[in-house]
Amino acid sequence: MLSTSPLERKLQLSGIVLILALLVEGLCLLLGHGPIAFMVFAGLSGALFAVGILLYLYSLVSAKAEPSKQ
Repeated sequence: MLSTSPLERKLQLSGIVLILALLVEGLCLLLGHGPIAFMVFAGLSGALFAVGILLYLYSLVSAKAEPSKQ
């Protein structure tokens, strides 16, 4: 379940994308035995990793500082 905070929502989304990339890599390693499996492994999982990492970094950079509640 996604949270209501925009920063937490972006971080959760980047985590979901990274987990999806790991699942694609695991499936390719277990089920694939050929050049197509390597292409999916390198292409799709590499792209998912890049998107997840870039979304994580973007969410950290674009986060607005909240004033302290003291």
